[in-house]
Amino acid sequence: MRETFRAMLVLVAVLFFGAAEFCSGRNTSFSCIEREREALLKFKLCFRDPLHMLSSWKGNDCCEWRGVGCDKNSGYVVSLQLRGLVSDQQPQLYLIDDVEEVVSSLLKLRYLQHLDLSNNNFNGNLIPHSFGLIKRLRYLNLSHLQFKGRIPGELGNLTRLRVLDLSRNYGGLKVDNDIQWISRLSSLQQLDMSGVDLSHASLNLFQHLDLSDSIGQLSKLESINLSGNQLSGSIPDSIGQLSKLESIYLSVNQLSGSIPNSIGQLSKLESINLVLNQLSGSIPESIGQLSKLESIDCFGNQLNGSIPDSIGQLSKLESIDLVGNQLSGSIPDSIGQLSELESIDLSGNQLSGSIPDSIGQLSELESIDLSGNQLSGSIPDSIGQLSELKSIDFSGNQLSGSIPYSIGQLSELESIDLSGNQLSGSIPDSIRQLSKLESIDLSSNQLRTGFPDWLQLQKTILKVDLSNASISGPLPENIGHMMPMLQQLYLANNLMNDLADNNLIGRIPHCFGKFPIMVNATQLSHERYWDQELLMERFKATDLGNWDQAPLKEVVKGRYLEYRQITLKLEIIIDLSRKIPDKIGQMENLESLDFSKNDLSGMIPNSMSSLTKLSHLNLSYNNLSGPIPTGYQLQTLEDPTIYASNPQLCGAPLLKKCSNDALPPTNTNFKDNDEGALTRMWFYIVVMLGFATGFWGVVGTLIFVKSWRYAYFQWVHDVQHWILVVITLKVARFKKIFNDNQDGQ
Repeated sequence: MRETFRAMLVLVAVLFFGAAEFCSGRNTSFSCIEREREALLKFKLCFRDPLHMLSSWKGNDCCEWRGVGCDKNSGYVVSLQLRGLVSDQQPQLYLIDDVEEVVSSLLKLRYLQHLDLSNNNFNGNLIPHSFGLIKRLRYLNLSHLQFKGRIPGELGNLTRLRVLDLSRNYGGLKVDNDIQWISRLSSLQQLDMSGVDLSHASLNLFQHLDLSDSIGQLSKLESINLSGNQLSGSIPDSIGQLSKLESIYLSVNQLSGSIPNSIGQLSKLESINLVLNQLSGSIPESIGQLSKLESIDCFGNQLNGSIPDSIGQLSKLESIDLVGNQLSGSIPDSIGQLSELESIDLSGNQLSGSIPDSIGQLSELESIDLSGNQLSGSIPDSIGQLSELKSIDFSGNQLSGSIPYSIGQLSELESIDLSGNQLSGSIPDSIRQLSKLESIDLSSNQLRTGFPDWLQLQKTILKVDLSNASISGPLPENIGHMMPMLQQLYLANNLMNDLADNNLIGRIPHCFGKFPIMVNATQLSHERYWDQELLMERFKATDLGNWDQAPLKEVVKGRYLEYRQITLKLEIIIDLSRKIPDKIGQMENLESLDFSKNDLSGMIPNSMSSLTKLSHLNLSYNNLSGPIPTGYQLQTLEDPTIYASNPQLCGAPLLKKCSNDALPPTNTNFKDNDEGALTRMWFYIVVMLGFATGFWGVVGTLIFVKSWRYAYFQWVHDVQHWILVVITLKVARFKKIFNDNQDGQ
């Protein structure tokens, strides 16, 4: 009885003092284990640490060191998070010892569960086999470490591993014929082997994983990233067994075959990326079962068949990219059910039929690209309901009818491309309401309308392409004043009586000299909209629907050029081919001028000789007459073909000489606009006046004031005498030093 009572007292005491210690707020956790502290110090010695990442690794309590995590109760090290900087700068840790020594130190951390060494430098070493002995690991990140060589199969021993990241080792890592070790990672949730070279495997990756049989062992896998390898073969039907999978990234490989129907079983899948493979067949109808799917990206494959109607069931879908496949049939009407959709790109396929009216239900849509298909019918009026839309590209189809008036309701619209269709009718003036519009391309249509006057009110417009669109009538006289941001203007091959390959008759509007892209840079800085830095900063901040990929068409120095990757700068080119304004000489930055193949008449203005930067000129095939102006830059353009097929022109470089009667009369109204020459003239005048003032200010005084003249010459005599005395003394001192040295020898 006494023994029982005594034991109860001991128990009560333990509980009392334990509770008191807890309530007092004392830290009951253990400090660092000494042998683990020593192991960490040995680990530290394996690296050079230029950025002082491990500078805190000193003192007795290693649990307080940066990147070291300990269990609160036992004091054992359970986590090492030594991730380097994610940048192009130097890594934080450089391996200077044998990598086996690193792992040897880590093995002494018996309870280590989390290891992140990513974004450091392991100098092209192999991954040690001994990594497979750290068996308590649940997280292992060896990405971006410059490892190379074979991935050891011993990693398959890490059966508790939930996350394995071997990515971004710049193609240095590879697998051989044995990759079965992955299937032994039964607890794995995330696998990232993007950039690993899998080409040495005798078969494709999935056969080596034997997913058809052992994929069930990876049932906890949540994410798989095998992008940028050389995977071949097909995606196995058994992938549907990965019931916890949330993302699949298999882009940039050589996968073939079809997308398996079993993919519909991945009920937790949120993202699928199969970009740039060789997948064929149709998109499975079962894809509609992926109720959590947010993005589909299958760009650059060979998928065919129609888009399944079940796609409308993907209520959380935000992005669809099926560019560059062979999809046919119509766009399903069910697409209007995708209420969360922000971006859809179906360009470069063989889709036909009309654009469904249900598209107007996509209230969150910001970008739509249906270009390069075979779509027909009219553009649905419901498009005006897409209040968030910023970019439309329906180019390269067979759309007909008129441009819907409702398009003017798209207040966020920045870019619209309807080129290469069969659209007719007028351009709706409702577009004037689009205050953010920066690019409009309606080229290669049958609009048969005049140049829209309201277009010149678009202050933000940077690109206008109305070429080959049956545009007729004159160009507005004040267009240069009203479109200050304009970078590109295409009006060729129309029925206009003003511009390129048109029916040019009469005068080119004087306002062309006011375009910011043509005026002198010194003038730009004085106008808010014409300030070059402001203009370029604004342009850098805009997105005009991938202008870096869209073609830029220009006729430059007599050649038709098309650019697909450009750095847009201020334009200094004009092509108005097809009477030339007298003040054309004011366009001082002009480098290329093409007025060829028109019905231009009259004389070539003398002011053209002021175009000192002009390197290409073409006035051929017109009815110009009189002498060719001489002087400045024009005399360097000696090619007679510049003026070919103008039978009434005369003078160099043509062989036809001008008679005295044909010489141009003195143009008293012509004002030389060469500010540089005027500035130089005034400079010389000021210099000469300054010299004359200084010279006669001194010499004149000495001539006319006798006392000053005597004083000046006396001062000159005294200075001369002082210089001679100094020279004499220096020579005498030098001789004395020289003689003393001779005597000493």
